[in-house]
Amino acid sequence: MAEHDEFHLPEPSALPIVTSIGIALILFGFVPDSRLWRLAMVSIGTMITIGAGWIWLRDSMAEYRDL
Repeated sequence: MAEHDEFHLPEPSALPIVTSIGIALILFGFVPDSRLWRLAMVSIGTMITIGAGWIWLRDSMAEYRDL
């Protein structure tokens, strides 16, 4: 038998979905077009991705420390 018979599941979170929305905005902004709003989509998507990724990483590290 293993030393620990329990296994850990992380708490449910919306952060993976928010991060994927940010990545989708970045990729959609890279579609070739001459409009300026595509640059704004890339910028907003980057901010969403970095912010959600940072919060997701911070929460994961805090949860790991609590184990």
